[in-house]
Amino acid sequence: MVNRIRWSVPAAYLLVLVALVASCGRKTDPLTPDSPRPDEVRDLAATVRDAVAYLTWTIPARNVEGKSLSPEGIAEFQVFRAEIDRERKRPRYKQVARIDLANPSPGQVRGSTVAWSDAGLPYGKVYAYRVRSLSVRGGASPFSAEVRVVPLLSLAPPEHVSAAAGDGIVTLAWDAVTRRSDGSVHQGFVGYNIYRGTEQGREDKTPLNSEPVRANGYRDTAVVNGKTYYYLVRAADSPVLPWKESLDSAEVSAAPRDLTPPAPPAGVTVVPGIGRVFLTWNENREKDLAGYHVYRTTKSGGEWQRLTERPINRTTYSDEKVKQGMTYYYAITAVDKVGNESGRSKEHRTYTETIR
Repeated sequence: MVNRIRWSVPAAYLLVLVALVASCGRKTDPLTPDSPRPDEVRDLAATVRDAVAYLTWTIPARNVEGKSLSPEGIAEFQVFRAEIDRERKRPRYKQVARIDLANPSPGQVRGSTVAWSDAGLPYGKVYAYRVRSLSVRGGASPFSAEVRVVPLLSLAPPEHVSAAAGDGIVTLAWDAVTRRSDGSVHQGFVGYNIYRGTEQGREDKTPLNSEPVRANGYRDTAVVNGKTYYYLVRAADSPVLPWKESLDSAEVSAAPRDLTPPAPPAGVTVVPGIGRVFLTWNENREKDLAGYHVYRTTKSGGEWQRLTERPINRTTYSDEKVKQGMTYYYAITAVDKVGNESGRSKEHRTYTETIR
């Protein structure tokens, strides 16, 4: 009896160990690495102006399995182009560009958007484009869907574009467009679309105007003083969509600024004393008010002397550099935060007292 007990205990331990190993194998799936292949570009878009095709797309944020992929996981994009031939059933694509995200020129990367342009295309032919990406791990994405463009002769871009800054306004002007990009005379409709941005070379995709303007000028009043704006203008050959736009004009910039001074201070009161003159006035209500300057002269309409080195932010002033028995004239001006100064208030005459 004793011998059976001694042998059964080790055997029980062995059975438990085998069971644990077997159960571990059943509960744990083998780990497989994520696919190195990025997802396909799903929003490839193309527009054409004159002989230039403009392509844009978004950097994939997932791989082909739908798992997250950081932008740093993409090494480059490859752009393929095919000339569409009606006699050929399948387009023959050839790689025409490689865009390294570490050094994207001749492409551009703005946030998660990639842009690339294909210039010098012959007019009237149909071109198709597809793109794909390569990951830093060497995986290639599927090709994007195909997009097509047809380069067509357009109007020449506007020349001599200028931008003049004002108070809450930027005024644009340019020469009227009368020719096409090949130099031939154009006698049909000519309108203009104005594009604006707040960074150099990054104008918005949508023009400021809702339809092409006929005049060769534009007044932009939807601006903020102190901010720099960048503009370009394109000529359009139709008053309604779809219009053909020209290439971009030269870019111009302007920074509107506050040119409106505060109102002259009112309610000025001058109280003479012995060895000093005390002044008070009503407070101005402008939100951008910086303060006030005090002026003095000894002759009405004479040469004014400014007594305040910097604008003072109170509505009182004590002039203690006066002589006894003298006649003085005073006026107050208001100054805003950008330095615009109002006209002088109504001058006020006073006579300093004399000690007897």
